[in-house]
Amino acid sequence: MRFRSALIASFLAFIAASVYGGDASLLDQRPQPWQRREKPILSAHTTKQAWCKIVCYSPHVIHHDGKFRMWYLGTSTASRANDIVMGFAESNDGIRWTEHPDSPILTADDVPWGKIIQTPFVLFDQDDKVFKMWFVSGNVPRDKNGKLLSNDQRLGYATSHDGIAWKVHPKPLFPSARSPSVIKESASSYRMWMGSRPDVNDHNSGELYTNIYEFTSPDGIAWQRSSKPVLQPTGPARSTVYPFVIKQGKTYAMWYGCHVAGGKFELFFARSDNGHDWRTDHDRPAFPAAEDKKRFDGRYTSTPCIVKIGERYLLYYSARDWQNGYIDSQGRKRRDGSGVYSHIGVAELRNE
Repeated sequence: MRFRSALIASFLAFIAASVYGGDASLLDQRPQPWQRREKPILSAHTTKQAWCKIVCYSPHVIHHDGKFRMWYLGTSTASRANDIVMGFAESNDGIRWTEHPDSPILTADDVPWGKIIQTPFVLFDQDDKVFKMWFVSGNVPRDKNGKLLSNDQRLGYATSHDGIAWKVHPKPLFPSARSPSVIKESASSYRMWMGSRPDVNDHNSGELYTNIYEFTSPDGIAWQRSSKPVLQPTGPARSTVYPFVIKQGKTYAMWYGCHVAGGKFELFFARSDNGHDWRTDHDRPAFPAAEDKKRFDGRYTSTPCIVKIGERYLLYYSARDWQNGYIDSQGRKRRDGSGVYSHIGVAELRNE
């Protein structure tokens, strides 16, 4: 019986490897065998740039024209503030980064209909020879204690010839949005996976963080949403948010985040044969918070971004440690019970 089970398992692994390009056994392990680095690659604690001295998170990385390019977010006033802006950094190896001296490169002043910058996703369109970015903006007012009064988040769009100077589309593309992930499948076919509320006119419910929908578009601007969410929380997962999707041959792989017990937030993994029906496992995270609570990523691993180069995967992610205290822009000691998004980490996986 054991021999038969092992034979079946080997056969299924062979089939999976044929379909997924030889890396299925690595990606389907729980947790996945990512090699973490001991220190963050960017951090609010070590940066010399004032704009991201408190919050430094939400990296989006691509490899283009021989360089790694990162767009990421930050703030310098408080851990929960509405002045979140976008910076830029470059790297030759994906590990050692140089922050752009003119960061931030995109602020609310550049968005005619929004007051924040959130969850950027960038691709270089080989057909149009231009960088395209989908991001979230809107109005998220807070009281003097940082408590959210309303949560209006909409999908925005911008283009750039160099990835630094952006031309923002004058109107939002969709009225309820969180963390877009886009694939251009042909010259007239875009697909996106993104958090969205079932009621797009509801700006207050937490359903923005529990429903991931599939979207389709002929041009990346006019989007049609699936009738039902393609991913929702099950079992121990209390949320499903921050999807990042890559296509491998004819199959799709998604990393995304979930709130779990103990005040943690961890990354999970799903597969799909069509991008619509996803196989999930909410009992076992793919990239959990580090076991060592002294690490920079001991509490949260979040906002995944995957870069695949040959047999090498790089996972860029936002991280929270267990330190709740920080100093705000006025020099006051402040506390955020959920922690502060202060770090950006990277982990590596090789199919060898």
